[in-house]
Amino acid sequence: MERIKIFIVGSGKLANAILTSDLLVQSYEIVKWESQYQTRNEKAIIVHAGSGRQLKECFEFCNRTKTVFIELSTGLETETMKSDFPLIICPNTSILVLKTLNMIKANGRYFENYEISITESHQSTKKTEPGTAYAFANSLKFPLDKIASIRDREIQQDTIGIPKKFLDKHAYHKIVIKDGSDEVTIETKVLGHDSYANGVGMIIEAVLKNRLENKRYTILDLIDNDIL
Repeated sequence: MERIKIFIVGSGKLANAILTSDLLVQSYEIVKWESQYQTRNEKAIIVHAGSGRQLKECFEFCNRTKTVFIELSTGLETETMKSDFPLIICPNTSILVLKTLNMIKANGRYFENYEISITESHQSTKKTEPGTAYAFANSLKFPLDKIASIRDREIQQDTIGIPKKFLDKHAYHKIVIKDGSDEVTIETKVLGHDSYANGVGMIIEAVLKNRLENKRYTILDLIDNDIL
């Protein structure tokens, strides 16, 4: 029996980490997406971690085959478009961070009248929107333009505590909620891409075990519905 193909779209660090991961090889055939695949008729799963340049051809494939499209990139049209195939928006695939984000989303209303600050840090080469930080902010009704973004390697290493070997591949978020002298801090730290590759594997397993409708989902929808 032919294994289900997992097409990986993109050429950056995350895409390459998934392509070279051995976590999924046992169950699936992991293939780097090429333009000629858009005319194929087999049902597969597409994991998009690219700039958006290949979205049109991926959509053509998904529309025809009703293939599940998992979006890992941020700031693209997939975040708001209507979809005729299952589309899952994942600004982050660290399952632990996602469940923390879902907890904040479900209970953010309790903190509306408190003093809040949000800080995020990623590798200095990151040019896209900090999707997870935006999701935290939206859940807390915190202005996106007030998020503190850190890209300075010295601050990342000396102040935040990111080990030197992970300065080029990390994701850090810190939420501080204050009420006078009372303070609650929620801090997330993801080092390297292993947890993201693990998370992609868990999402794929969940997708295969559940029949998704032809519409757009957020990854938190999957958590809310006990799919993930």
